[in-house]
Amino acid sequence: MMLTSDTGAAAGRVRRVPMADIAMSCRVRLARNLAGEKFPDWATERDRERVFVKVRDALRVARPELRVAAVAGFEEQDRDVLFESHLISKDLLERAAGGGVAYAADGSCCVMINEEDHLRIQGFAPGLDMQAAWRQADELDTRLERSLTYAWNPVLGYLTACPSNVGTGLRASAMLHLLGLRLLGEIEPTVRGLERMRLLVRGIGGEGSEAAGQIYQISNMDTLGADEASIVARVSRICAEVVRQEYNARVRLLQESPLVVADCLARSLSVLQNARLLATSEALEFLSAMRLGASLGLCTRLKVQDVDRLILLMQPGHLQRDMGAAMDPEERDEMRAEFLSRKVANVKLKC
Repeated sequence: MMLTSDTGAAAGRVRRVPMADIAMSCRVRLARNLAGEKFPDWATERDRERVFVKVRDALRVARPELRVAAVAGFEEQDRDVLFESHLISKDLLERAAGGGVAYAADGSCCVMINEEDHLRIQGFAPGLDMQAAWRQADELDTRLERSLTYAWNPVLGYLTACPSNVGTGLRASAMLHLLGLRLLGEIEPTVRGLERMRLLVRGIGGEGSEAAGQIYQISNMDTLGADEASIVARVSRICAEVVRQEYNARVRLLQESPLVVADCLARSLSVLQNARLLATSEALEFLSAMRLGASLGLCTRLKVQDVDRLILLMQPGHLQRDMGAAMDPEERDEMRAEFLSRKVANVKLKC
């Protein structure tokens, strides 16, 4: 769905803005454990290493093209890159013996080994194509079950380390950019409404993270009492409604408060072009504004995809990897400011 909005004298005529600019990506994750094995946090190092070998061997049969590796075998920067790419969690990042990851080169699927559960099977898709993400995870889960025996109860379903995942073990989530609702002062009631519908609302980093840059991860809270397809369909439907609300918020901003949009963009672009030090969190806030501007067609030489790429590349692990050097936090802040200043140097505003 697309609409055309007029910003008035301040912003002039803007292009048609796709709703896909609001839904950044989606994921479906399945939590699984091996029958007869202790959950990772209760297991010894030897137990976890045994599970890793079992899962690795099963993955080589199920999807031989996936790269499978022990987390401990990665350099610190490479582990950070995996985390920033949402392929592994912070808990797995710090896991010693037995922690592992398997992932596709195109980023369509990933398996975390010995995180909170023995397997966290994940399927990814762009935008709000949650059915595609679900198919990725479900297909890999089916193939793995031919070689592995999962811990399962005929009454409860799949058994997991955390009771909140018992049942289907499925978590469907979407990453949404909701700056329009924030600028209108409507994000808090939106979040409260989602929580009343038993949906989890987290930041870009997942559990325990803040919604920096007004990027929110919305997922189901309940995994027991409904089948997988129903959970995926419900989360997808509700997230589509949130996308619609954000879209309407952007239209209203352009029609009723064009100076609010212009001021937000002007301040953010000025800082990005001139700052000498930028921490990750504040850079994300300014890039979030530029993402909104790019989506509304109010920035020259800047597309939404460009901003998404910058959001990833300015993260600590990616920044150090691309610069080919380890840096302390202040050095990273200086390098991040220089990097982003260079990338947006030729960007101008149309408002």
